[in-house]
Amino acid sequence: MIQVCMIAAAGMFAAIIIKKDKPEYATLIILLVSFLIALKVVGVLSGVLDEIQAWSNLLQENVIYVNLLLKLIGITYLCEFATNICKDAGYSTLSSHVELFGKIMIMMAGLPVVKTMIEMIEGMLR
Repeated sequence: MIQVCMIAAAGMFAAIIIKKDKPEYATLIILLVSFLIALKVVGVLSGVLDEIQAWSNLLQENVIYVNLLLKLIGITYLCEFATNICKDAGYSTLSSHVELFGKIMIMMAGLPVVKTMIEMIEGMLR
């Protein structure tokens, strides 16, 4: 955690200093720092995924829902990451499109759960 905060602070200060003379380099610094932090996040998430796979014996048939939950969380984080980069670079319209795409992807990923719920309700009504 401290490493990520230090990387973010160093990148921010470097971008502030360079932005006066070369604003395009400041954007590149922020992108680089963002990707470094993303690499740290991926490292942490791999540990989480390993732990969840260890739970697969306990979850048995419900592991599908955990996988769906992880997929939805991944879509959310990736879209937020891309959106923030677009906003930092000054492309708010592009960030809005990324947000819209993320929402549609979340809706598409959740449709099997909605279908299962409808089938359960239909089965209860019979």
